[in-house]
Amino acid sequence: MRKGFTRPFSPKGRASALPSLPWVFAADQVMIHFKSDPDVINSYLPLPIKPNPDRKGQAFLWTPNLKCYPQNEEEISNIKNPARTQYNVCVIAVPGLFNDKEVLISAFQWCDKDWLVILSWMIGTCAKQASFLDNGVHPLFADVNHNQTGKLGTEFTRTVSRNGEQLINIGYTPEMNITSEEMKFFTSTFPLLSERHIPDFNIPPKGKPLVHDLTQMILEKSTAKDFVKGKASLKFNLDADNEELGDLTPTHVLGGYRWQTSWVMPGLKVVYDYNKN
Repeated sequence: MRKGFTRPFSPKGRASALPSLPWVFAADQVMIHFKSDPDVINSYLPLPIKPNPDRKGQAFLWTPNLKCYPQNEEEISNIKNPARTQYNVCVIAVPGLFNDKEVLISAFQWCDKDWLVILSWMIGTCAKQASFLDNGVHPLFADVNHNQTGKLGTEFTRTVSRNGEQLINIGYTPEMNITSEEMKFFTSTFPLLSERHIPDFNIPPKGKPLVHDLTQMILEKSTAKDFVKGKASLKFNLDADNEELGDLTPTHVLGGYRWQTSWVMPGLKVVYDYNKN
């Protein structure tokens, strides 16, 4: 008898690409709030999502370093490799209105683990595999009179690269502590919406995608703290192969933010099914 949450199935179930949900997450989160061409931003909104006039031309990029585990104790005992308990991700999302409520929908995503590519396509965020690099930060730099301590005033940089090409260069310098209320312009739009799409591979074709819907991740027991804000920079590689970031080039960076967060994800819900509408 074969076992597993996802393929590949195997007699003991340990070969499954993903452990079963729910998963628990904790993250150091970085977000860049920026403006770009409003027409380009709105072109990423699939109907029935409409443009949000209060967020005209705005977009968000966030790139956390995450730790994650399944909640199931038996699943945890099967995880021997630490690479399966952590990952980096970069998301570009655009604001819109769905059923007259403010939302964010994922437009692009990159990650550094193959199993996360599988999960992301299953839930609709549709990541590509990439590599992430960060500059050096450590609190003991203070003891050698260096300012890369991670505290306010520290200059952080992160790059996202794919197939040997750098795609994104992110810079931010936290300058002040802020409250959770001051982050609601961003956090109130969650959980994130995603467009899930699996094309029709059948011969003869069935005439519509195998799956095409809008999904929303279910988040439980969410917590967030230690919000800081500061100046930021964001650059895209306009000519990277198999990407299309040029039209989203920031015209203005509104700010950079950092905080810590945790949550439980038991799964998702379908909020709109194109094959039934």
